[in-house]
Amino acid sequence: MKKQRKKIVCSLLSSTLIWGFSTVALAEEPEELFAMEEVVVTASRMPTKLSETAANVTVVTRNEIEKGNYTNVPEILGQTNIILESNSERMPESAPLINGDHRVLILIDGRRINANTFMNGTQFGTINMNLLPSAKNIERIEIVRGPASALYGSDAAGGVINIITRQATQEDTTVYSEFGNWGLRRYGFTTENKVDGFGYRIAYEHKDQDYFEYKDYKTGQIKRMPNSGIDEDALSLRLDKELSGGRSLTLTFDHDDSRDGSYHHPPEGPYYMPETYKKTKVNNVALTYNWPQGASVDNMFRIYRNDSSYHWYDWGYAAFDTGETERYITDKAFGGEWQQTRRLNEKHTLVNGAEWRESHVKWLAYNIDNTLSNRALFLEDRWKLDDSWIFTSGVRYDRTNTFGGKATSRFSLNRKLDKNSNAYLSWGQVFRTPLVNELYGGGQGSFGNPDLRPETGDTVTVGVNTQLSDDTKIQASVFSSRIKDAIRWAVGETMYDPWVTDNVANEKRHGGEISLTHELSPQWNVSVGYSYVKIKIKEKDELDYHEDPDNAQPQGYRLQVGYNQDKWNAGVTLRGATGRDLKAFASEDYWVVDLNANYQMDRDTRAYLKVYNLANKAYDVRGSYRDTYMASSGYYVPGMFPMPSRYIAFGLERHI
Repeated sequence: MKKQRKKIVCSLLSSTLIWGFSTVALAEEPEELFAMEEVVVTASRMPTKLSETAANVTVVTRNEIEKGNYTNVPEILGQTNIILESNSERMPESAPLINGDHRVLILIDGRRINANTFMNGTQFGTINMNLLPSAKNIERIEIVRGPASALYGSDAAGGVINIITRQATQEDTTVYSEFGNWGLRRYGFTTENKVDGFGYRIAYEHKDQDYFEYKDYKTGQIKRMPNSGIDEDALSLRLDKELSGGRSLTLTFDHDDSRDGSYHHPPEGPYYMPETYKKTKVNNVALTYNWPQGASVDNMFRIYRNDSSYHWYDWGYAAFDTGETERYITDKAFGGEWQQTRRLNEKHTLVNGAEWRESHVKWLAYNIDNTLSNRALFLEDRWKLDDSWIFTSGVRYDRTNTFGGKATSRFSLNRKLDKNSNAYLSWGQVFRTPLVNELYGGGQGSFGNPDLRPETGDTVTVGVNTQLSDDTKIQASVFSSRIKDAIRWAVGETMYDPWVTDNVANEKRHGGEISLTHELSPQWNVSVGYSYVKIKIKEKDELDYHEDPDNAQPQGYRLQVGYNQDKWNAGVTLRGATGRDLKAFASEDYWVVDLNANYQMDRDTRAYLKVYNLANKAYDVRGSYRDTYMASSGYYVPGMFPMPSRYIAFGLERHI
């Protein structure tokens, strides 16, 4: 049956490729999109009106980013209902959680950037969130909740975050600076221009900070986190060239060079390493060729290379006298992508494409030198049953050099209620292939397992998006997901025993989310959000499921109030969580208030103030149960990952 299924899938996709490369004209051009309705691309790989998208999609616009004075992606996501499992804004293992799942795919302009190795030996770190584009370079961020493996492959179990970068539109140069707590100094510039179909946008930024502080949840004292300094330089370049016939060529280059303190744990934690620091270098380049098809669809072919290196110095736990002084990891990925959209007739629109990616990981300290490769074909048919109903079916086939072939499917049914409302039902399969560290080891006292199986599962989502009036919008969804063969570090009897990766668990998740946005007046607006996630785990040797102590946000809350008047723009955000397990967290709940304010001094000059954790609360958003739990003794250290105390920054921006 499996061989027959593979033959059917391959035959279907091969036929699709023949259609894709065909030069026969289409029967009709794609219909024009509503000019005033928001369009998203990530959920279906092509421009689609929100009212026709069968997914829970959150869009953070450029206007929202500028009003919030955000400087990086973690700051932006922190103001949505997305949780970042971290203990500071600089930790490389910061992992975004969607629907309570850290299996999240990160894209830049649709290009995969998840690494194929851990950054530092935890299961949270397939992407260094702080090496993503500066907020100055971001046009919008699309957050898609729910499975997307049938479109994007591995890691897209919980959802997808697509960061869409800005391109030049006019001649402009902006300089900016920011100063704040703990010796923060940040400055940079952006310059762009577009002439005769050629546009360029260049951005440079330098940031350094001496340390950060946290509030001890036991004593209430403000303490300095050892070895938590930042020194970073980042450069981004985007070149766009318009060609004849609506075709275009885009070249992007991102460089980051930083030296940061690492492993930020309080002295009472088991992994306290006050001297460890890390040097990071990233050079990512991509060349994309786009050609049009109709009024609203672009086809694409892209080649890219992502090069990252991580060099740790003075490595070693205080609890271990290993004598190890440094670790060095390189992750070099080279890949290509092709995507084409075809409208076969009035009812059927076909999206098909192919991907190729090869990643070479070297970890000198542990003699790791391995290559992971993947070839993939995907196909999705968007079937418009009538003016209100849309049925979508898709399949993807991935072929890896380590696990053979894997096919995943998804189906969705969307009911358009009116121009600004829809209800939907979707089901999708998911999978995640093990990383290099999980397969071959690496890290202090940890061993890999070359016999690991990929994690697999599926998710069902039901949701509705509606605009009750010109001033009120509601978005709501519920989901249920299952993961089989979940990969975990199997910890030993004591903290000195080695950790070994294994397919040790099955996981179940269910929950929901609702958000409401209302414009009270031309000056005032309010946004309210609530989420619920329940996670259950059944270990290999257990008879039944138990709740996951590391569930960071069993119940999450968000309240945002915004104000706009003349030259002033300000906002206050209350974010919190309840129902957390004290075996993993410092408290059952937390409530944090953030503030930002802008003042337009003149047409070209803007001053701003932002305050995070205004009330100076002690809190954490990453659980420590899996990191410290010992099977025999029940040893754990809640509060091992404290978040920073009150943080204040003042900035100035000027167009020149």
